[in-house]
Amino acid sequence: MKRPLGQKRWRVLPCDRIAADQLQLDTGLHPIIATLLVQRGITTSEAANEFLDPSLSRLHDPFLLPDAEVACERLKLALKNREKILVYGDYDSDGVTSAALWTRTLRSLGGIVDVFVPHRKRDGYDMRNAGVDQAKAKGVSLIVTTDCGIQRVDEVEYARENGIDVIITDHHTPNSSGNLPKAVAVVNPHRKDSIYPFPDLAGVGVAFKMGEALTRSLGYSVDSFRRSYLDLATIGTVTDIMPLVGENRIIVKHGLEALQNTKKPGLRALLEIAGYKEKTLDTRSIGFGIGPRLNAASRVDETQHALDLLLTKDDAEAQILATRLNDLNTTRREITTKIVEEAMEQIASQGMHESKCLVLHGSGWPSGIVGLVASQVVKQFNRPCIVISMNEATGVGKGSARSIHPFNVFNAIDKCQPLLNEYGGHAYAAGLSINKESLEDFRDQMNHLANEELTDEDLLPSIDVAAEISPDEITPQLLEELERMAPFGSGNHEPLFASRSVGLNNVLRLGAEKQHLKLMLRMEGVNRYDQVDGLWWNMAESYGDVLESGMSLDVCYAPQFNFWNGKRSIQVKIEDVKPPEW
Repeated sequence: MKRPLGQKRWRVLPCDRIAADQLQLDTGLHPIIATLLVQRGITTSEAANEFLDPSLSRLHDPFLLPDAEVACERLKLALKNREKILVYGDYDSDGVTSAALWTRTLRSLGGIVDVFVPHRKRDGYDMRNAGVDQAKAKGVSLIVTTDCGIQRVDEVEYARENGIDVIITDHHTPNSSGNLPKAVAVVNPHRKDSIYPFPDLAGVGVAFKMGEALTRSLGYSVDSFRRSYLDLATIGTVTDIMPLVGENRIIVKHGLEALQNTKKPGLRALLEIAGYKEKTLDTRSIGFGIGPRLNAASRVDETQHALDLLLTKDDAEAQILATRLNDLNTTRREITTKIVEEAMEQIASQGMHESKCLVLHGSGWPSGIVGLVASQVVKQFNRPCIVISMNEATGVGKGSARSIHPFNVFNAIDKCQPLLNEYGGHAYAAGLSINKESLEDFRDQMNHLANEELTDEDLLPSIDVAAEISPDEITPQLLEELERMAPFGSGNHEPLFASRSVGLNNVLRLGAEKQHLKLMLRMEGVNRYDQVDGLWWNMAESYGDVLESGMSLDVCYAPQFNFWNGKRSIQVKIEDVKPPEW
């Protein structure tokens, strides 16, 4: 679909120049780096050093988590008495990595451990009474939930009635009533009474911290534990789109290196089949390579495939499972494309373009795909979206919600509680179950809430630009210091810059399907040729016939190094272009 240039607003982020100049003077950092840090609220040399050098020594004491000590004491008793323990996880990559982390940790400590991750359609989300019954039949006396459980009040009580203790380790938001399950321990940094300094851990982050607490309380090496499980903690943190600040930044910074050198056969096989075996890993490698393949298991088949991959110690089995996940991911992409097309047709046919919250539903839409579809719709229309897979036989729909920054979709869904069977999630991603007869009322109420909170300006697609710079400011020193600001992701986005009136020398199409663009940009002072390659991914269809040699453009981009044949050069990754002085 061809698009006119200049659709997005560019918002140059404000910066306290006095604070930035002082920080640059105190640290000796590049002036642009000082600007970027101040924009992130980092104004002292001490804070800058902590951010640019995220040390594992700065991880918080895990025993500050609510009920951490109680949980450890119950786990130590189970290990001592050789009780059967069930790790109860979730079906997404955060839930699977946290289930694998708990299982590996407890087994390494001598525990008798079984593990369960649900089938998305057959078992449903979160802990269920049927799972408790299965646990009882196997002689389980302790269930440890991970990345789930915070809202399962009735199920925890059912477990107690059947003689099974429950430890909840979760990171999802408790419901607004504040009514927590009566478990032995409820470890969740989002509890209202939590004093933990960093609430935004992923489910696997909570598991990682609790594993460290248990390891420490048993007198074993914390450093060894961290080295063993930073890889799993990193995958779950990145794929669950947790903010990469604070502890998450520390975990992912060191976890990327741990993942690069992982000894786990399943992860090595997955890196190879995803094409990252010989490449330096970053958050994009996980978000677009590793995560989708792990998630594909539950979206179109059995979650167990992903868990088995993370637990296997056999190289041959790892290769088989990695191939299976890769094939499932290909299928997942094909299904997603088809459902996105149907969702877009529904928006067009029902005239929903002006709705501030899009609530879509369809029969036969796989419940494992609707979250991806919602993300695509949000990207296209820049407004919150809930996509529901409706089962016509039962009259019950399973939905996934995705949102934009100004709108907390979990809080909105929480206000619709009387219309829902169940729900859970975060500010910008949530899941729910709803009966068909409640669908219209739910759509009306969500739009009412969106109309109250969102302005028309909130719905305009925009790009945050860190600074307008001259091309000759793009130096190797700047890029080297920019690399210290990684890992980039939610909460620490890769900084974008804008340069005005850049000449376009030539336009080429790249990729197997010619879907990418390479713009040869005249950027004086960057190198001796005064020309830089600008890579614009997946934009050939939209802009390939719009851009012509000789044009002058305002360009929004992220500068980066390109390594080829042992040589390093500067290129830019394009985010957007406009006619000059837009």
